[in-house]
Formats: sequence, C-alpha cells, structure tokens
Amino acid sequence: MRLIVVIAGALGFITVLLGSIAWRRPPDVSLVNGILASFVAAILLRWWMRIWITGLEQSSRQEELSIKLDQYEGEIDSRASVTISSESTGPT
Repeated sequence: MRLIVVIAGALGFITVLLGSIAWRRPPDVSLVNGILASFVAAILLRWWMRIWITGLEQSSRQEELSIKLDQYEGEIDSRASVTISSESTGPT
C-alpha cells in the first residue's frame, strides 16, 4: 500500500509540475503546486484503497458465509432424509 501511495504522490507531483510549466508559471509556484498535488493525490488514493480493500474483504466474507450456509443446509437435508427413511422402515 505504501508503494501505491508513493506512486500516486509522484504522479500527482509530475502532472501538476508539467502542467504549471506548460502554462509558463514561475518555478516556485510550480513546485508548491506540485507538492500540494502530490499530498492530495496520495491522501485520495489511500482513502480509495481503504474503501476498495474493505469492499473486497466484505465480499470475501460474504462468499465464505454463503458457502458455509450451503454446506449447513446440505447437512440438514441429508439428516432429514435419513430420519424420514428410518421412520418409514420402523415397526408397524
């Protein structure tokens, strides 16, 4: 995750720095804008990654619970069929 945040910061810095140079802004303003953009890009990407990872974890947990529920229902069905068949073969 740290690498992704660093890459986002670097991309934000480079993008704004190149944009400032293209608009012929003074170098000191370009650097300050680049630093601010790198900070904002890193924070936004970190926030987005947390949301994304949380969503993946929830999806994984939900899938795992669904599989366990299916297994549990299968066990209950098999036990019910054994009980029904043993009752039908009992003494009459």
